[in-house]
Amino acid sequence: MAVHLHDLAGAGRYFSIAGVNPLNLEPLFNDSRFAHTNFVLLHGGWPFVHEAGALLQKPNVYLDISQQAIMIPARTLSTWLREWLELYPDKILFGTDGYPYSENFGWEEATWLGARNARKALAIALSGMQQDGEISPARATELAHMVLHRNAETLYKLPTH
Repeated sequence: MAVHLHDLAGAGRYFSIAGVNPLNLEPLFNDSRFAHTNFVLLHGGWPFVHEAGALLQKPNVYLDISQQAIMIPARTLSTWLREWLELYPDKILFGTDGYPYSENFGWEEATWLGARNARKALAIALSGMQQDGEISPARATELAHMVLHRNAETLYKLPTH
């Protein structure tokens, strides 16, 4: 079973930014009663992206980049993706958060924008890793497939094609 936890700071004065720190969830992830429950931190934990990444060392924690790909520029998102991919490439999930945000920004536009920016951020991160000699082009292709497909297929036990 995978439990999704929304982990992103909201807008407005009634949201507690400190309250969305994913480190607040660590006791839950460590609780032996949930040892066989997988948790997916939706939206990458912004603004606590490094803390969210650190939680990936927990065997039952995964991270989804949805929403970030809509609100964070690809170059910025790529730095976080690279950090997470260098440490836990099998725990990063693609997502768009395609949702009808308004009359003028429907789910279609949100999905298109999220997919475009996520792929661009992933390309920037993987290109940088290749240029720095960390990975080969073949490994970059494999990592892209993992983030965009295989990690979700594995986590959710989806049929593969």
